[in-house]
Amino acid sequence: LCLFISYVSKAQDAVLWEIGGKDLPATSYLLGTLKFTSAEHYHLPDDIQSRIKKAGIFAIEDQVDHHAQHELNKALHFQKGKSLETELSKADYYKVVSFFEERFKMTPTGFNKKYGQLKPLPLSLMIMRLSLHEEVKFYDIELLVYAKKNGLQAYSLEEIEREAAAINSFNIADQTKALLHSIENFNSERDEYVQLMKEYPRGDAKKIYEYTIHHLDNNEVFIEEFYIKRNKEWMPKIEKMMREKPAFIAVGLTHLEGEQSLIALLQAKGYDVTPVQIK
Repeated sequence: LCLFISYVSKAQDAVLWEIGGKDLPATSYLLGTLKFTSAEHYHLPDDIQSRIKKAGIFAIEDQVDHHAQHELNKALHFQKGKSLETELSKADYYKVVSFFEERFKMTPTGFNKKYGQLKPLPLSLMIMRLSLHEEVKFYDIELLVYAKKNGLQAYSLEEIEREAAAINSFNIADQTKALLHSIENFNSERDEYVQLMKEYPRGDAKKIYEYTIHHLDNNEVFIEEFYIKRNKEWMPKIEKMMREKPAFIAVGLTHLEGEQSLIALLQAKGYDVTPVQIK
């Protein structure tokens, strides 16, 4: 609990940051993103575009090629012989199936065929995507395309297997709690996410962070494995990139929050990290 409190208490108020000092050859940039947004609300402001163009290196969390998608899908789905129906209690499974039937007009058979092998945590994210009833855009992919279009060298901060291992640190019982929370609070969470999409990237970064983390039920293990450890592992790579060329690093916004955030780790190493207000 103490870990979670300290994480929230240090939440930042900007999504874009400039990194300088410590004899860096040029300013680098750090952007915290939403995972996805509706096509209608996707927007890349000039303040972000101009800084990508100033950089020579661009990096996102993970690879986005065919191999990466395959490995991530393996992590997000149950192994053969297991499914939501076998791993959830009968009562919880009934809640999930009934929710999909009521909200998305999906029969139990149709649900089982399409989503029955998906683990509870990714299914909770799928609920939000389905609720938008339209095409979605993933910020990391859109930013990567824009960076390559402008001639930047593109890298990932880790192999996709590392993210998969972090996801699997969240046990199925706790994932199920997160899924049921999303179902029980569907209307309020949907309305909140729609508002976040409208406001990003000019909106309140703290709200985005709190939205991302609260349905995880303050799970210390997952916060440690998925956020803190990966932040620390990324630091040497980020420092190396910044010393080679001005770098633009784009990661999920939650990686910019807390006492072990990328911002805090960079500051602890002596870098000047300054928020940029997006117009």
